[in-house]
Amino acid sequence: MPTTDPAAPRAPSLVLALALATASCGVADASPQHQAPAAAPNPFLAPGTASAPQALAGHIEERLVAGSYVYLAVRGGDGELRWAVVLGDAPPVGADVALTSTARRTDFHSPRLRRDFAELHFAVLR
Repeated sequence: MPTTDPAAPRAPSLVLALALATASCGVADASPQHQAPAAAPNPFLAPGTASAPQALAGHIEERLVAGSYVYLAVRGGDGELRWAVVLGDAPPVGADVALTSTARRTDFHSPRLRRDFAELHFAVLR
């Protein structure tokens, strides 16, 4: 007659059956899979345009305020005049400035300024 005593030893076939059932579950790794989130597209870039951060530095020759943005005409050490837009306050005309351009657009139109820029850098002050 079978015993119902919980302390009684279990049959080896039952233990073997449980081991095989557990092994066949296909659980290879119980740790969660971590993947980096996909990078969000940059809304300032035209489709198909690549952009990498670029250092800009020079002397501010013109400063245009447009709401919470400030457009700066910066003459670099190479003599080239480059336009950059920053969010918030910016140094006055005549000051030296160092910027990091995070995106660049060509043929950019500013509705608020009613002005076109052949090339405009979206930048942050360094």
